[in-house]
Amino acid sequence: MNTRIKITVLFIASILLGLIISCSESSDASNTNDISGSTGNSSNSNCPTKTCGDFKTQPQAQATFDSNRTCYKSLDGDGNGRACESLPKK
Repeated sequence: MNTRIKITVLFIASILLGLIISCSESSDASNTNDISGSTGNSSNSNCPTKTCGDFKTQPQAQATFDSNRTCYKSLDGDGNGRACESLPKK
């Protein structure tokens, strides 16, 4: 009976340790910042979420897209290198 209790305690301890490590890693990822120091929500935790609706003109969206094409790839829906083509040019 004593061996059974030891095995149970070790099993529970290993599960708790795994949960602690898992929670620690996920909270670290949610606190990352992009280069400008602001946080945002996107699939890449270093990139703030931007949509074409965040801009008044295509050149504004293009400048943001050009600053980091990986982060802002959603601004170029057809992949031709031009961001938010439906926005006004001026």
